[in-house]
Amino acid sequence: FKRVIHLDQSNFAKAAMNEQISLGLSWFTNIKSTIINFGTEDGYCFNQNSSDIINSTLLADKVSPQTFVGKLQGHFNQSWKNTIDQSSRLSFYKMLKDGISWESYLDHSRSFEDRKMSSRIRCSAHKLHIETGRHSKTPRDDRICEYCSIENHGLQVIEDEVHLLTECPVGDSHREKMISLLRELHNKPNLSMDGISIAKTTVDPDTTNLSNQQHIRHIEIVTRAIKCMYKSALKYKKCQHQISTC
Repeated sequence: FKRVIHLDQSNFAKAAMNEQISLGLSWFTNIKSTIINFGTEDGYCFNQNSSDIINSTLLADKVSPQTFVGKLQGHFNQSWKNTIDQSSRLSFYKMLKDGISWESYLDHSRSFEDRKMSSRIRCSAHKLHIETGRHSKTPRDDRICEYCSIENHGLQVIEDEVHLLTECPVGDSHREKMISLLRELHNKPNLSMDGISIAKTTVDPDTTNLSNQQHIRHIEIVTRAIKCMYKSALKYKKCQHQISTC
């Protein structure tokens, strides 16, 4: 917009823009609105006594690319945060994320399946009762873990992400293997992890002495364990469904 508005009047692109401005077409009005909201330091008011083309030229001259990008990013970040805060479905996700950033597990999981299952757990796009119960309008306190209710002496506990990753016996063998490998990797015999730490899949480099390769290995171990624990839960659910329909 800023480049085209200052082209020579004989230029075809400039003539097309003048037409957009004169007719108040959507391409121009959307750009104008966006620039006024995000592209100037203190906003901009059109002079009612000047032509739209003159006003548009003055508007283009006030555009600060740095301000424009910064304000757009800030607006997007705030919209993202508001969406998460207002979503009951994303209550677990917002415990993992406090800003928009690329996650290391997306690059360093050992397989697509490991990465996909970790993403499902993090985003609550899974088939644990905490989520399926939301679809069926089951009260939250009644979204009980089927495995624990049947196989663990009738224990009544909500089947959510933290339960699967840290408590549910259906994933015990995979969880124990994960902890064993991580204790060896970190050289910490007493290392333990809560559900949030597991779901984050990585560790803060400022609090550990791990090399980059060891960080990658940490991610590989955790994402593989998440996949195996979740698939164990799904396998049990499938078996119970087959039994109930026989």
